[in-house]
This record gives sequence, C-alpha cells and structure tokens, in this order.
Amino acid sequence: MRILLVHHADPFRGLGGSERCVEWLARALRAEHEVALLYPEEDSTRPSLDVRKERRNGMDVFSIASAGRGFETYRDSAVTTATARIVDEWRPDVVHVHHLAGLSTGLVTHARARGAAVVITFHDFWPVCPLGQLVDLDLHVCPGPEPARRCLGCVGGQVAVPDAVSSRAPRLPLLGAAAGALARIAGAGGSRVAARRDEMRAMANAADVRIAPSRFVATRLEALGLAPIEVVPNGHEPLEVGAPEPDAMGRVRFGFLGAAIPSKGVHVLAEAFRRLDSGRAALRIHGPFPPYHGDVAYESRVRALLGPHAEAAIRGPFAPDRLSDVLAGIDVVAAPSIWEENAPLVIEEAFLARRPVIVSDHGGLAERVRHGIDGLRVPPNDPTALAAAMEAMLDPACRERLGRTPPHVPSPGEHARAVLEVYERARARRRDGGGRVGVVVLDHRRPEEAARAAVSAFQADVAPRVLVVRNGPGPEAPLPAGIERMDLPSNLGYAGGMNRGVARLAREGCDRVLLLNNDATLDPGSLRRLAEALDDPGVAAAGPLVLRPDGRVESRGIRFDPRSGRLRLIGHGQRPSATTGVVAAASLSGAAWMVRTRVFEALGGLDEDYFFGFEETDWCARARAAGWRLAVVLDATARHEGGRSLSRASPQRPYYAARNHLRAAQRIGPLPVPARWIRGAAIVILNLLHALRQTDLPRGDAARWVVRGVRDYGRGRFGAWTEAR
Repeated sequence: MRILLVHHADPFRGLGGSERCVEWLARALRAEHEVALLYPEEDSTRPSLDVRKERRNGMDVFSIASAGRGFETYRDSAVTTATARIVDEWRPDVVHVHHLAGLSTGLVTHARARGAAVVITFHDFWPVCPLGQLVDLDLHVCPGPEPARRCLGCVGGQVAVPDAVSSRAPRLPLLGAAAGALARIAGAGGSRVAARRDEMRAMANAADVRIAPSRFVATRLEALGLAPIEVVPNGHEPLEVGAPEPDAMGRVRFGFLGAAIPSKGVHVLAEAFRRLDSGRAALRIHGPFPPYHGDVAYESRVRALLGPHAEAAIRGPFAPDRLSDVLAGIDVVAAPSIWEENAPLVIEEAFLARRPVIVSDHGGLAERVRHGIDGLRVPPNDPTALAAAMEAMLDPACRERLGRTPPHVPSPGEHARAVLEVYERARARRRDGGGRVGVVVLDHRRPEEAARAAVSAFQADVAPRVLVVRNGPGPEAPLPAGIERMDLPSNLGYAGGMNRGVARLAREGCDRVLLLNNDATLDPGSLRRLAEALDDPGVAAAGPLVLRPDGRVESRGIRFDPRSGRLRLIGHGQRPSATTGVVAAASLSGAAWMVRTRVFEALGGLDEDYFFGFEETDWCARARAAGWRLAVVLDATARHEGGRSLSRASPQRPYYAARNHLRAAQRIGPLPVPARWIRGAAIVILNLLHALRQTDLPRGDAARWVVRGVRDYGRGRFGAWTEAR
C-alpha cells in the first residue's frame, strides 16, 4: 500500500505531540508499506510554493514552501495546485491527513478525485475552531463556533478587514484593536468565519474515515456537525525510565512537560505551587514558551508568579531523546490544561514511567486518567484545588498507590496495526462510496437533447441507473444501451416529471438521485463528486457549479430573500476559478442537482402546483427548515444551455415567473398584511421590468402575461396554464 501522511510540520524535526505521533506511525508503517510525508515549511530562503523532495529514513518527504498568511489560506487554490502535483506524482492509495494548517482543503478533494482513500485524524479541534483548541482568548472553554458573534471575539481582528490590512496589525496595535472592535460591534467578518466553518466541515465529512485518539474529542466534534468519528488511541515508543532519582533536598518534584502556553494552564500551576508554601516541593517546567496568538509575554507573567523559584523551575525546551532523563527528575506529572485536551502524550509518558499525575478534570484528560487510581483530577483553572492535590501528593504512600498500575499504552506497532485496519475500511468505502446512484433526465419534446444529457451522466465509475422521463407525448430518439425511458401520459411539468422519476428509482434501490434538465450536461467525474457529497449525513442535496454556454458561471448556488422576494444567482457571470471543495448553499439550481431520496420523499417531493419554475427553491427552503444542509460541489460542473424546456419566446415564461415568484415568496417567508402587499408589489414591478427589458417576445405581450400570472396567483390558480384561464 502507498500511504501519504500529511501534517502541518516536519514530523522528524517537530517537538509537538502530533508530530511525534506521525513520525512513529510512519516508521512503523514503513516496514511493510511505501510511505511518504508532506508538510508545509516556513522558509524565507525558498520561493513561495516551492516543492522540495528528499529521501529520509527510507521515505519520500515532500515539503512545500509556505504560500503566505491570511485567514483564507485554508482554501488557497495555489497551494491546492501544488499539492495536487505531489498527489499525481506519488499516486498514493491512502492519504492520511493529521493537520492541514499551512495547506489547503483542496488536497482532500483532489486526492479523492484521483481515487485515493482519505483518512483524517483530529488531534485537536482545528476543523471547527480557527484557533484550534475551542478556548477563547480569555481562556474560557468555547461551547462551539458561532461565526457572527462568539468567533469574532477571537479572530475578529483578522476577518473584519482585508488581509492586506489585518497583516499589519502586529506592527500597528491600534489598527488591530480597531479591526477587532469593528468585528465585535458590527459583526464584520462573520461571513468569512462561517465560510471557513462550512468548508472545513464539508472537507472533514468528505473523508472516507475520520479518527480521533479519544472518545471525548470524537463526541465533541460529532456534536458540532462532523460525521461519525472512530476512536484509535495514539501509540508511544517504549521508555526506559526507572524510579525517580532522589532529590538532593528531599523534595517532591512536580513536573510540567510540553509547550508552555496559556491554554495549558502553566500559570495555574505556578499559582498553585506558590500557594503550596512548602519547602518539601519543587516545580520543574520543561518546555518552550512559544508565542500564543501574538502573546509573547507569557513567560514573564509565569516568572512573576514564581518569584524567587522561577530560575530553578523554568528549565526550557528539551530534545525528545532526553525525555527519559527529564522524567527521571520528576516525581509527579502535572497537566493543568484549561482547554479540553484530546489525548496529550505527556499522560502516556507518565504512565510508561509509572509516575502519578494531576490533571484537569475535563476533556480527554478526564477520559484517560482514572481518579484515585492513576492520579488525581481537579477542576480546571482552579489553583486552590490544584494546590490541595499537590499537597496530597507530598505523601509518599499516595504517590506509590497512584503510580502503581497505569493503563496500557499502545506501542507504535499496535497503533499502526489499528490504523491499517482503518485504511482497509477507508479503501473499501472509497470503492463502494457514493451510494446507489440514479439519474432522472426530464424530456419534453427534445429527445436528442435529453439523450445527450443522459449520456453525460452515464459515468462508468459510478454505474448509475439513468432514466429519461418523457413528459407527455412527443417525438422519440434512440437511447444508448443501459439508459431507460419512462413515458408519462401528459406533461406534468418539471415537478411532476421529476417526482415520478425519483419515485421509480427510489423503489429500485437508489438512495441518491441526480435531477438533470434535458438542456444541461454533466462534466466527467462530476456525478461521483456529487454522490460523495451526500455521504455527509447532514446534507439533503448537492449541486454542481453550473456554467453558461460561454463558459462563465451561471450559479454556484442560489440565494432567495423571502423578505424582498429577490432571487440571486451566486457568482453569476464570473469566470470559474480553480477553487475546489464543498460550500454551503441556501438553494440550488434546478438544472442539475442531486437529492437524497429519503429526504426528498419525506418532504413530499417537489410541489407540482408550480409546474414550471421555483419548485427547487421551494423544496430547498423546506429542507433547510427541517434542519438539513445544502451544498455546492465546486469541482463538479454542469453546463446549462437554458431556454430549451420552455422556449424563451414562449409567453408562458413571464406568466409562470410572476405567478410562481409570488407564490414562493409567501410560502417560504409568509408575511402579514400590509407587508405582504408591499413585497408583492415589489415582485410584480421586478417581473414587469424584466418583461420590458427582454427581447425574445414583444414587450407588451410579455407584460400582459406577467399581469395574467399575477391575476392567477391572486385567484389561487396554479399548476399548468390552460387556454380555459
């Protein structure tokens, strides 16, 4: 098996716990598999996006020079292109992502498009939190992302103004403060945070398997919208550590190991030690004090708390190969984290060294440490409780009892075997993913175009059931082998024809169905990407990027404002970009969209009273009201001719447009009188203006048909227009 491991730092040189986990996993896998690593590197001597390949420890190691900074680097198309070349060159069977900071979500999309299975490990909360730890800058645990309010308290200074401005904030503190105030007061930048949340969630849910080292983090992330996550505990290399070396002064040494940042609660430990007021205790802080979201003064504050004990306590960073020596000089390991840790390696190291621990009683720490057996758990951010636990640990009998029977710590080999089982499941899901796909192509008197649309969706890697629904009598055209036809006795409109087709395919076992107009075609590979978007259990429907005949964007989703009645095609007229991934949408284009059949039928299908136009807008609004999400898959594309199902020169087009516009507005966003009248007047004026601007039929005739549509709406006449009206 060819396995590409992806992380945000060099696993062979990084000092963090996740880097070491990736290194051990890589070495264990290398014994029987081909392994490569990919990580971003900040190196000012290299050109931006420069890719370097070297051979280390029997593995190919790819590094990509950091492309720069900015809030949206998580979806940098240039980084996606650079990493795509690595995937294309190395051709992995599995891409195992451990962190994407400095890279791009497009890596996941591209890897899956090239047939690789994707596995993601969550070492913290990076998919849902821009800061990664779900703890705010005031060190309060965050209940979850809230882009319009809560998140702006942490990243408002980055997102309230353009990146070119926010990048200067570290050098211009007043500018940063002003940007943060703008975010908090006016909510500026909330949409940028929401876009990150939606794309990260879509990226995570697109993976074939998601894993986490602790049940706590898996459950927490699932509650925040991620698809089910399996638990695979981290491994750790064996440690040769004996009993603690005696302290020359007979003191009990409490040790902190790792990055000394505020969310780790080192200041709480320092305060607790100060309150301990015992000559029988010593404190040892082993690790660097790196900047923390711009804060470079944390070490000074900790030193001030420790006073005369600071020099002896703060020991600085140490190389991983000195871990056994460090643990030899520690009697009790302390992990007083304020953030809800996942599965910190320091606890596994304490278990391997048979050292009792004192930990914060929340998150993965509480899950891993058995209170009164492996150590003591105390309320987080509570120096008084922590000092009391430290006081208890001064008793030799207490330390001996708590450190006697630590839990089993998996070896890297055990961890690798468990991960390999995950890889096999991921590959099986990749092969079988996308569910049982059906396609309904709606035809009304244009059989050649319907056949062309059906052929475009008959994509062999998905093997869909393709059904052409002939909406009423009309000419026939031969269909290629494998494509079926369903004849309806009369024209039931878009909604009626699609409803009949979806119902038939659902009875035949299709759990997701593409609804495709006869004047639209699907680009190669797009059917699978749409089907895989519905692997996210929270998504009811997904649409492609819809392009006009001139190659520009027709829509990448639709926004309908029921307050004003305005309907806007997102991205209309823009040039398509290289952006990949899945983004949230309020509504989808009826030219091409895929629905989850269970949800489609549970919501009653499309409303057939519309007959032509606004049916999909109505259905999407009902789906969202029921708690479902809608998505646009940016690297799935459809090409829409438009004006073929009902000719642009047909007077019925302005009739249906006006009538159904009024109906959809009131159904989606009911308003009382007189607000309903005001909105209705605005919709009528909008449709009349369009009738007077168009050139496909006489303007006076178009305006009269708008009036007919308004009149029939007022009379409650819906469905197909007939001469009898």
